[in-house]
Amino acid sequence: MSISKELSNHQTAFELLSKKLTGALSTPEVVDTVNQLHNLYSKLTNIEGVLAPSDEEEIFEELSENGTRVNPYMAAYCFLDYLRSYKFTIGIKKLINEKLGQDHQQPLLILYAGTGPYASLILPLTTLFSADQIQVTLLDIHQSSLHAVSKLITAFNLQAYFNGFIKADATLFTPTNNDFYDIIISETMDKALRKEPQVAIFHHLHQFLKPDGALIPQEIRVDLYQSKWGEEKNPAFEYFLDTETRAYNATVREKITNLIAINKHSVTKFERTTADRRIFLKTIDAKDLKAAYTALLLITEVQIYKDIVLLEDDSILTEKDYLTPLNEQIRQSGLSFYYKMDNDPRIICT
Repeated sequence: MSISKELSNHQTAFELLSKKLTGALSTPEVVDTVNQLHNLYSKLTNIEGVLAPSDEEEIFEELSENGTRVNPYMAAYCFLDYLRSYKFTIGIKKLINEKLGQDHQQPLLILYAGTGPYASLILPLTTLFSADQIQVTLLDIHQSSLHAVSKLITAFNLQAYFNGFIKADATLFTPTNNDFYDIIISETMDKALRKEPQVAIFHHLHQFLKPDGALIPQEIRVDLYQSKWGEEKNPAFEYFLDTETRAYNATVREKITNLIAINKHSVTKFERTTADRRIFLKTIDAKDLKAAYTALLLITEVQIYKDIVLLEDDSILTEKDYLTPLNEQIRQSGLSFYYKMDNDPRIICT
């Protein structure tokens, strides 16, 4: 087969699978479509999503001042977090449609920070919108990720959609041409907003939003629960829609409060002004902690856009996070909660 014929076949496959991913799908259809796209992306970039260290040049995880950066192979693996990839895609689609419906005279300017090697949250949407409607700047800390994305863009003939490939730390990036963006996308997080620099990135980048601009995800919420830990169940399948397990676990837990909600308004408060880089969240009184429960859990919910939401166990991002045993000492004294913004960000309690 000639090179031009093979590229044409790749482009056709990409367009068919991308249009499918942006439509209404059952969970098994999502899994199948994402797997096929992953196979196509990995073939063209030579970067396959794996949960193992790669080569010496791109270490598995790298600590930065603001949290852990995962390497391009791990970033590619995140695409196989099926409902996460699907819901982000349809959430961004919904937002773009709404903004285009507001009679925009110019293309929507989109900044995608932390693209990984596939830029998987935006590439499929090029099959729905024209380059006159969206213009995307790609930003990643790894040059190899940007190189891989450029291969895909060339293979699928999408060059007209992309106006920049920038290697930079998203917590330090400043647009060189004073751009302000209609949409800023960054999915650089782990469950309970731990380890990765999502909060630091949004805190820095929100200043480059237009007044009516939007962050994706729109809001990230972490709630505190007390739980009968020994009675909790885990889903039969990881990151697969499982309403039955979720409903059961609700019977052995009690929500105490929301600890943190990150959105374009609240993130302005997350500035590291103290020496220990802790931001106070809340104090929980001893009277709110009940003897029937044995542990404190953090439960994450990611509102991608409006009604497009990742609930508990839909994704690795929304796995329950065991925080601490609920012992008699804690029940007598209560707890104060902080968000720690250093090279290992997370919610902590004292």
